[in-house]
Amino acid sequence: MRIVIWLIRVVAIMFIVRLVLSALTPIAVPRKRPASRPAAGPAERSGGTLVRDPHCGTYLPATRALRVGMGASAQYFCSDDCRRAWLAANPTAHSA
Repeated sequence: MRIVIWLIRVVAIMFIVRLVLSALTPIAVPRKRPASRPAAGPAERSGGTLVRDPHCGTYLPATRALRVGMGASAQYFCSDDCRRAWLAANPTAHSA
């Protein structure tokens, strides 16, 4: 019976200590994140550079994308359908 009373006392003391510590510790206020949008350029990820399809907006690895053009003016597409649709909507764009 003494062991049970001793255990109840230990639990009560731990509960009181926790209450005192929670009263003394300031409440953490979550910080607001800035509402800025990421840059429009390619995003660097651990799997490689991600590029955005200008027609449907899908992000995909540059190694898997279909490319139209060269250098900084290159456009990347997720599928041949998106490439054809974008080229039809932009007739002055690069030819495939």
